[in-house]
Amino acid sequence: MDPGLLAHLEPQVGPASAADLVGVLRALDRGARDALGDEVVGLHLVGSFATGDADEHSDVDVIVVTRTAPTPAAEAALTTLHAHLPDLGSSWARHLEGSYAPAPDLANPTTVGRRWLHVDHGSRVLERSAHDNTAHTRWVLRERALTVSGTPALDLLPRVSRGMLFAEAVGEARQRAAAVEDHPASLGNAGRQPSLVLTMCRILYTAREGAVVGKEPAARWALAILPAQWHDLVLAAVADRSDPWGRVHREADPDRALRTRAFVWDVLALVSASR
Repeated sequence: MDPGLLAHLEPQVGPASAADLVGVLRALDRGARDALGDEVVGLHLVGSFATGDADEHSDVDVIVVTRTAPTPAAEAALTTLHAHLPDLGSSWARHLEGSYAPAPDLANPTTVGRRWLHVDHGSRVLERSAHDNTAHTRWVLRERALTVSGTPALDLLPRVSRGMLFAEAVGEARQRAAAVEDHPASLGNAGRQPSLVLTMCRILYTAREGAVVGKEPAARWALAILPAQWHDLVLAAVADRSDPWGRVHREADPDRALRTRAFVWDVLALVSASR
């Protein structure tokens, strides 16, 4: 395991919590290798921990790269592994999320969107999902991932083009806008409303810059791009990042909820005009 991993994690969550997280990653690494043997190419930490803006509420996003797609027997062994990982004596074990990515898929840009074995946040069940097989995640994997074990991700996949990131960003922004129109009541939730504001800022950053950063850095960057009328909404979303699970059970400020609906469409226009 990379000795620099702990040093990268400590500023984000503190020494004790970082050591606890490393212990969970080691348990996942051991379990995956017990299930897959030499099929494991590497285990990589992606998401907010890789981009450097995680906190004690963050998901633990991982990619396990495998030589080939897991066989039915290997999948059964992985199912048993993930059924028990949340029982480790660590809160981080209940925040694991990630996918098993076959190396041939990663080497081929045309396989973006193919479903991989995936475990959702805190789940004990494996499913097939394209959740992590995106241009966004591939960019983070190649450019920012923290290697827990095995081959560095930089050697496993080609550079993700700006064009691919832009196209995906436009699609993401359109999906968010459509979802707001289909389910406007979702903006009344104090967890979802600020999260959507920050997500739209992240999408805008990727569309304009051809790279990926965390939500809070993207939000602060976006203040130089967005019309002044949205600055207070963005800054409020940044301030609301603390206690996300507590906010899920509260109602959002009605004015912010109403304005967020218009904000999403404004950002969609900026994203679409970014190229």
